[in-house]
Amino acid sequence: MDNLDILSEVFSALRIRSQLYFSAELRAGAAICVPEERRRIRFHLVLQGQCYLRMEGRAASLLSEGDIVLIPNGASQILSAEPDTPAISLEKAIKAGALRDGVLRGGTGVARAVLLCGFCQFDEGIEHPALADLPPAIHLRIAELGAEPWVTASLKLLALEAGLAAQGTTAILGRLIEIVVIQATRRLSLVREGYGFIAALADPHLSRALYMLHRMPEKAWRVGELAEAAGMSRARFADRFAEIVGVPPIEYLTRWRLIKARGLLSESQLSIEDIAERCGYASLPSFTRRFKAQFGVGPGTFRRTLREAAE
Repeated sequence: MDNLDILSEVFSALRIRSQLYFSAELRAGAAICVPEERRRIRFHLVLQGQCYLRMEGRAASLLSEGDIVLIPNGASQILSAEPDTPAISLEKAIKAGALRDGVLRGGTGVARAVLLCGFCQFDEGIEHPALADLPPAIHLRIAELGAEPWVTASLKLLALEAGLAAQGTTAILGRLIEIVVIQATRRLSLVREGYGFIAALADPHLSRALYMLHRMPEKAWRVGELAEAAGMSRARFADRFAEIVGVPPIEYLTRWRLIKARGLLSESQLSIEDIAERCGYASLPSFTRRFKAQFGVGPGTFRRTLREAAE
């Protein structure tokens, strides 16, 4: 096999990008409830001190200096200086004047924690197993990353850049956060055995089938051919693929073809006919029906809307 990097291809298709909300200074008595939002991956990087993160149905987590927590799927969360402090909503805190000059301040006395807060957004029309099965929160504790210096280096560089406040800092922080999100997704198979799409990429059998699907999505693959590439029986392969990845192999192929088509419609000058062919559809009407069923609009309307927005 060549060096096709499937995870990078997936994240490229998702067009992930990050933005900063604000810095936060949490003092004694501070507890801010960040509301539920769209399918974004929120993040909180602890630059100084310690604080707590609370989410419904989960025990409070202690966040220490250098740690970052990622919260997929726009779930609500509470950031507090102490583990049990009653929280006020972020909206109420802002209306009361807590946000000034890009810094959200809460509580009294000396700051117990200083955080950098923001989110990663992506093409929300895309459903891919790499995002669908992310846990409610991903906590990267810098004290536990000794065997993964690449992640430690990213977190340390994030903290250093956040403290620099120089020209270009915002853009650099955004790129670094995107790197950390991909690193955190990649390492899930190391910390949770058998975990979803990332575990499939690490599986010596399933990874061969995924390689073939991503290498040649235009081919009319049959389950038996993929099972042969994976070195498994047809029935065993079909069951294991669906169990680990979360969808049957041909359904995954269909989704990936449409995701790839969405990207080509967004970023290339290829005709819709050429895109349909590259993504495995010999019939343009069939491609149009599938695309509209998946994304709610036809490929022509989708491309035209993007161009009008850009203009």
